[in-house]
Amino acid sequence: ASRSTQIVPQGARDMVPLSALALLSALFASALARVTFPSAELLDTVDLKQKITASFKCAKGCRVYSPTKNANIVIVDGAGVEGKSLFDLANSATPVELPAGANYMLKNKGLGDPKFVFYAVEKGAANYNTKVTYVDAAGSHQVTVSTDTMLSVLSDSGIIRVFNFAGDYSRDLPSVYATGFDSIAACRPVYTASSARTVVNTLVPVAGPIATINMKSNFGKKSFTVSGSSMFSQDLSVDASAVFVSPGYVGCQSTGDSLYTLVTPLLNSIDQMFSRTDTNGLKLQVSADYKIANQADALQVSVNDKTEKLYGKNTYSKSYDGTSFKVKVAWTRKDGSTDRFAMQVDMWQKGGNAAPGVSTSTQAGSSLSFFLSTALAGIFYMVR
Repeated sequence: ASRSTQIVPQGARDMVPLSALALLSALFASALARVTFPSAELLDTVDLKQKITASFKCAKGCRVYSPTKNANIVIVDGAGVEGKSLFDLANSATPVELPAGANYMLKNKGLGDPKFVFYAVEKGAANYNTKVTYVDAAGSHQVTVSTDTMLSVLSDSGIIRVFNFAGDYSRDLPSVYATGFDSIAACRPVYTASSARTVVNTLVPVAGPIATINMKSNFGKKSFTVSGSSMFSQDLSVDASAVFVSPGYVGCQSTGDSLYTLVTPLLNSIDQMFSRTDTNGLKLQVSADYKIANQADALQVSVNDKTEKLYGKNTYSKSYDGTSFKVKVAWTRKDGSTDRFAMQVDMWQKGGNAAPGVSTSTQAGSSLSFFLSTALAGIFYMVR
């Protein structure tokens, strides 16, 4: 049996006249520009592509952050004076503060088209004193929640994984956003824990250079692990959630069609199946936020061989009750597309124990581009 609250997706595959190609090209170029929030900006590789300089907002004064160890990208003020480099920011133990100024920019003094991430937050932004930590492709570290209830993470590997949630979640359930700390009140999380039972069994991948974990309180002892490694396996067991996020997804109305461009090159498609049975009963919840232009490129979710194709611009939510579920999620990234989505699949047990011998696995022949990391190495931990 199923219970659903669903808004039918709008949109269909349309033929595009040649006269509209220039407009579409301009819109795509705009989507691949920087991501600008009301009180912050996230600059990445595209902002210095075939350019030497890129301006950023700091009219009220700002704090700037970067995980990128590149000494050839420097901050230049309105008088043309060079200041700290991204290498300096990456190695600073405290946030770097810039005084108010109207004409700040990044300047590339090195090789063209550098790979980088740079986050500038104007003074007075929401959650301005939130700590920021950096990860890279080789590093993972555990974060223990004490007095602070929020943490932002920057990664120059194009992905951030949040996992190994542990501790007491009886009072508050965490959320994970694909944004900085300044914008979480106005943006949609890619993951919100459905229960204290499911959160400890969940891995959240954010396919972009920035994420914020909001624990909401410091009640009880809690911890989690963050990593910039793209080597992992997404799984869905009983009392757990599986999270799928398209490359560059932001989740904010204020940023329009803008996408992050520094994203992992490994996530090109998803074709994953989970199967689980419990004679005592299971509950399943599927929810998504998406903007996908064409039906042919739809995000597909199948529950017990009944497939929904999600396209257009909409949200989706559907719940199920049963004793056995086969869930499949499929999507293929289209070159040059600004399609994007975030999907969360929750499964939990009504009571009793799961039936023995039933496994949850990736479908044979799957093109899922993530693999299990066998070690947590190269730890790089610095909270600012």
